[in-house]
Amino acid sequence: MQVRYLQYPTMLTRIIIAFLFAVSVISCQKELKGIVVEEPDHNIVLRFKPVVQYDTVEMKFDTVTYQNFFKESFTVKAFKFYIHAIELINTDSGMIYHVGDQKYFLIDFADTNSSTLKLSVKPYKYNQIAFTIGVDSALNVSGAQTGALDPAKGMFWAWNTGYIMAKLEGTSPSSTAPGKMFEYHIGGFKKAESVIKKVTLLYPFGENVDMQPKKTTEMNIVADAYDWFNSPHDIRISANPAVMTAGPLAQQIADNYSKMFTVVKIVND
Repeated sequence: MQVRYLQYPTMLTRIIIAFLFAVSVISCQKELKGIVVEEPDHNIVLRFKPVVQYDTVEMKFDTVTYQNFFKESFTVKAFKFYIHAIELINTDSGMIYHVGDQKYFLIDFADTNSSTLKLSVKPYKYNQIAFTIGVDSALNVSGAQTGALDPAKGMFWAWNTGYIMAKLEGTSPSSTAPGKMFEYHIGGFKKAESVIKKVTLLYPFGENVDMQPKKTTEMNIVADAYDWFNSPHDIRISANPAVMTAGPLAQQIADNYSKMFTVVKIVND
């Protein structure tokens, strides 16, 4: 009888411990679920639009003639560029949130699907967006890539010269090239000839946008082809109808187009 008496509380103790453990696990799960519900990622949609000089009018391929700063007429048949390292910034607190998991995006205005990026960001107040134009040096020499960096996208020269970071093509009466073409294929990743550019943009009127949980923010960003031709460097189609190698001239054009972006509108749901 004494042996049975000692075994009974041992079994009961085990049952109690198992019950308390189960309650603890359920409680922890509820707390974890609560955290996810309280702070979900904020949805943000970046919409890029091509323009020429006027931010409110979308650029048209082939059918509309434009003029650059030097009154040279031109039409556009290709306009595309790489971006990566997207950041949302709050300059007051110093908060920087990295968006898009360091993915690379090819914005090709001939493909409307590529010009809309759907991303996630931590709910917070932000007043700037930043991103880098181009492809970092390591990926230029890392062998065949996939996705946006697939050489089949037409944005790659060769393994020793790397990616085309940005491309603008069209026709112009001022061009001396065959078919009156102008072609700006801008690349260069080595230190002395790099055209990789980081761009930081203010929100309209310098406002702070409070991105709330379970809400969606749409940010409209224009890219202005007009800016490829001037400020800080003068690029005349008549003098340079084709720039298709790395070097000083490509770097000048990259300096120019690095200022082609403007955040024109934010819709905060």
